[in-house]
Amino acid sequence: MGTAKEVPVDRLFSRLLNVMAALVLCLGVSGFAQANYSTSELDTLVANIALYPDPLLVQVLDASTYGNQIAPAALWAESHKNLKGETLANAIEEADLPYDPSVQALLPFPSVLSMMSKYRTWTDQLGDAVTNQKEDVMEAVQRMRQKAYDYGHLKTNEQVKVETGDNITIYPVQKEYVYVPVYNPRVVYYVRYDGYSRVYYGSGVWLGTWFGEWGWGSCWIDWGPRVIYVRDTRWYAHRPIPRHPRRYRPPHHFNSPPPRRPAPAPASRVAPAPAVRVAPAPSGARMSTAPAPATRTAPAPATRVMTAPAPQSYPAASPSAPAARRPAPGPSGIEPERLPTRYVDSDDDSRRYDNRRYDSRNRGGSISQPTPRSRTTSAPKPRPSGRR
Repeated sequence: MGTAKEVPVDRLFSRLLNVMAALVLCLGVSGFAQANYSTSELDTLVANIALYPDPLLVQVLDASTYGNQIAPAALWAESHKNLKGETLANAIEEADLPYDPSVQALLPFPSVLSMMSKYRTWTDQLGDAVTNQKEDVMEAVQRMRQKAYDYGHLKTNEQVKVETGDNITIYPVQKEYVYVPVYNPRVVYYVRYDGYSRVYYGSGVWLGTWFGEWGWGSCWIDWGPRVIYVRDTRWYAHRPIPRHPRRYRPPHHFNSPPPRRPAPAPASRVAPAPAVRVAPAPSGARMSTAPAPATRTAPAPATRVMTAPAPQSYPAASPSAPAARRPAPGPSGIEPERLPTRYVDSDDDSRRYDNRRYDSRNRGGSISQPTPRSRTTSAPKPRPSGRR
């Protein structure tokens, strides 16, 4: 029966040190693999959200670390996009959604959640960068804001207030109104301002004090040390925010809720005409369903005025004027003027009118060639009498 081979203590300790060194090396390599985004890659990741107001940017950076909750939250926000203000806040509380408060904070912004759900790979990469390189991500945001400011596209307007200095901050003009900017990153960061606005702001989302439970009104960024605050508490990646039984109220309020639209004036009611009741016909009688005959009105006869024609006056015949002489009819009794016209081809290959053939034939004379007629004259030449 064999005995177990004894291993020296010093050799066992050396093997344990080698295993621990290998584990440390593997952890270091995996950590470097997760935090290997370069400066240009970080600029690309934050290009779409760098011009967001700081409170909205805080919620987007926080929610990006919960990528698996973005898609269902986007569907819920799309199905409840007709709810606003306090009605939406009460619906979120009653639904008891299992999402992180940062994800629930974006439910009033269906367009933002829809973008993050549509580009899921970008959302996951942004969440990894925020988890491992939060300071580098915030530094990339400042670089992109500086580019947009230098090219003239980032400026103070009616929706946001832009403050410059060591860092650029963007805050809503009215604290309770948050606007989502829409812009093309390929333009605002690379094309100089030419008089046309390249950053558009849609309708603002009124948050009021109803969404304080999700951090609105108490989320901000300290750009000096690159620290994010939610509910006035420093935020860390995947650090759960305690849910209070009562709704959280932000400490400062600067604006009152927007005025409600006046109710429309009640329309004047007109008393309906009393219904005319018709006594029912006896059970044995048949009711005629034929429509009543339409009454036709005969049109009035048109009055025609007969106007007698004016008498025509004819000139009297002069007694001294000779009467028109008609040629004598031929032997057959047919007048030559009423004979059909016949065409005769002449030497110049033109068609001429000639009735003398028939006149000579009726009188028993000889047929002779007609004299060519000039084209410029319109009156016919006199017909010769007798035979040649």
